[in-house]
Amino acid sequence: MRIARSAAVVITVLACALIPAGAAASSQRVVTRPVVFSVRNLNRTPVSCSTDGAAYQIHGLIVGPASSLARSGGAATLYLHGLGFGVFFWDFSAVPGYDFAAAMAAAGHVSVIIDRLGYGASDHPIGTQSCIGGQADIAHQIVQQLRAGTYSTTNKGAPISFARIALVGHSAGGAIAQVESYSFRDVDALGVLSWADQGSSTLATTDFLQAGSVCMNGGETSDGAPGYAPFGQTAADFDAAMFFDADPAVVAATNQLRNLDPCGDDNSIVAAINEDHLMVPTITVPVLLVFGANDALFPPPAGTEQEAQFLGSSDVSLIQLPNTGHALTLERSAPTFTADISRWLAARRF
Repeated sequence: MRIARSAAVVITVLACALIPAGAAASSQRVVTRPVVFSVRNLNRTPVSCSTDGAAYQIHGLIVGPASSLARSGGAATLYLHGLGFGVFFWDFSAVPGYDFAAAMAAAGHVSVIIDRLGYGASDHPIGTQSCIGGQADIAHQIVQQLRAGTYSTTNKGAPISFARIALVGHSAGGAIAQVESYSFRDVDALGVLSWADQGSSTLATTDFLQAGSVCMNGGETSDGAPGYAPFGQTAADFDAAMFFDADPAVVAATNQLRNLDPCGDDNSIVAAINEDHLMVPTITVPVLLVFGANDALFPPPAGTEQEAQFLGSSDVSLIQLPNTGHALTLERSAPTFTADISRWLAARRF
């Protein structure tokens, strides 16, 4: 499913409408800029999995206060979505009140949100030629382009560069973020949302096995490319995995936007977990972990167990949100989640 991207949009918002509760109140002019990153599908991480080495384009958006995007040298956070999602996980507009990136911009933060390789508006390789290590390598390439200002934008003028970059991943995107962090050591902070390398539920195992079965039988086609599979074979399966307390309108809209996943990503999860147990303890940057207390895929104490893996960092924070499932930006508790992320980033100069 390709998501149409319009020209750059400038939106003036009142802080009382979008700034997360607990953040500083002020009026912010929020700018949204379509961006494109030219990358190669390489895997230079310790996670053993296959990629095709070909050139692809990753489409996304930079969303932030106009003042922060007027010059180079500031801070930004790159967000990676999980299985089944896309850039819409971070800028959800089908139902008012769930646009995480706009709320973060109103609170003063710059967010870089993308469709990962094989998703949405980004290029789609053969699904078996994407993998967790390759996705982490692509994230590294994007980080480097953000630091150098060498990505493309439809805006007039040259892209700006960023001096400090945090990397935050949700679900499988959290696994990818961890691999990027310990493989390339080029981010200044790490966020892992709704992902743990141990403590997954029986439901998580069942959904992965069902996706693997689809892949073993050749997979499905996504945007003309073969080798893709759904996480959760039906809408009801997906909803049971992702949501605990969500507006039915949000759930229905999410199912309309939902993406298939590259089979190679699914198939390399175990390899990534095995490497994580060795390498996550070597991560030294500040780390934030956020879990829903009612996550059907990673129920407690998965968050506490994941926190214990980050032995090399002196700054590790764990937040567990009550009455919240796996899809943190789409639950009714989303404003609390956004406020927690905002406070954590602000305390670390992002």
